[in-house]
Amino acid sequence: MIVYRISKKAHIQDLSGIGAGLHGGRWNPIGINLVYTSSSIALASLEYMVHNYHLLSTAEVCLAKIKIAGVSSILEVKAGTLSRDWNLPMSQQSATQQVGKDFFLKGNKYILKVPSAIIPQEHNLLLNPHHPHHKKTKIVEVIEPFLFDDRIINLK
Repeated sequence: MIVYRISKKAHIQDLSGIGAGLHGGRWNPIGINLVYTSSSIALASLEYMVHNYHLLSTAEVCLAKIKIAGVSSILEVKAGTLSRDWNLPMSQQSATQQVGKDFFLKGNKYILKVPSAIIPQEHNLLLNPHHPHHKKTKIVEVIEPFLFDDRIINLK
């Protein structure tokens, strides 16, 4: 399986999940390291834009194409099983953070497949860096810089 991650150049090779662990995210509280990836370049782009619009015009943004081992080790969360307000702003995400925390602490699955809050019909795939399959996961390509179309950057 191939997944995608967009990050600043300084962090593009880091698959430890430490950034998510330090800051928390929709699917993990602070202290739980998960690697956020997306099922497509387009979704990875949207996810990056939502959180980092101020960085889009810099050459410091890169795209990592990641090959995942252990594809059968997936826990999927369907949008229909979540509360109606699961995709509200992140300050109200204790329920989804608990899902990610439980996934991480159980440790029996490598990938947590979750709906995107931007496009719920698309999926983000969170990788548990402490699972044994993570050792086989590799970045197979880095596009550097990953530039966004000027029409996106210059929206008025």
